[in-house]
Amino acid sequence: MRNIFLCIICFTLIFSCQKKEVIQSVPKIEKQYITDPLVYEVINAVLKMPEISEYKPDYMINCSYILDFAINEDKKAFYTLTEKYFGENDTLNIYNQIEKSKVSYYSEGKINNVKMIDYDLTKIAKSEQLDSLNQSIKKYRPYVTISFPIFNKQRNVAHVSFSDDGSVKYFFIKKTDGKWEIITIYSETIVCY
Repeated sequence: MRNIFLCIICFTLIFSCQKKEVIQSVPKIEKQYITDPLVYEVINAVLKMPEISEYKPDYMINCSYILDFAINEDKKAFYTLTEKYFGENDTLNIYNQIEKSKVSYYSEGKINNVKMIDYDLTKIAKSEQLDSLNQSIKKYRPYVTISFPIFNKQRNVAHVSFSDDGSVKYFFIKKTDGKWEIITIYSETIVCY
């Protein structure tokens, strides 16, 4: 009986050692260029707003995924204000838009009077690569960044974050009589270098 038990254990060990480990590859994140004309309408309107920029930048970083940082800093304020300005707070719709922004990039020529600086986060695998990318964009100063607008269901109110060389602003805008206007700037930070 003991020999049978030992044979079963040996048999099990032999076959378990011969199992092949299946390694699943992580799908590569692909850049997705924004095609929605309303997004470009909002971005171009923001660049014209006197409350946003006193100077006209030559460059804009081509990365719409800066909104997540704003939301992480003050989630409660963000969701309280989206409920106030969006009317019905559709968190799934907001979440899906934020997720889309993570792989979204602006198309060249769609944003008026600025040159796009490539800021491809889909190729970043190590923090050193991000550091290198951040160092490389310094030669383009002054530049701005504008987040992917997060819209309400009716798409007539949007949350946007804007950054230039000296400040970061988080705000809501609304389209009234065909024109986008700021309804509130709820956070503003002065950046010191």
